[in-house]
Amino acid sequence: MIRISFGNTDRADDEMIDFDKITSTGNAEPTSRVLDGSQDHGYAEEWSEPGILPDGRTGQIMYLVDDDDITDGDGNPLEEAEDYPWDEEHVRRFVLND
Repeated sequence: MIRISFGNTDRADDEMIDFDKITSTGNAEPTSRVLDGSQDHGYAEEWSEPGILPDGRTGQIMYLVDDDDITDGDGNPLEEAEDYPWDEEHVRRFVLND
């Protein structure tokens, strides 16, 4: 289950939704958000992908990946973002647009 939120902070009363009910409407792009010191501390990168919920609300699917997710078996950086793990396990939340 994925949290539906209004920002990059999770709350106990956030709605939840199954990942497969969110429809992507574009490509994921890296964000420039500093993760150190945030609730998402410890991840290497954050990516944002536009999406829409079944009820028509729009927002961003927020992916978080750590160093192991973005390197090959020899520890070299993956050259193509298409090789990143774009799956439910790496989605932190769905942030609603204003």
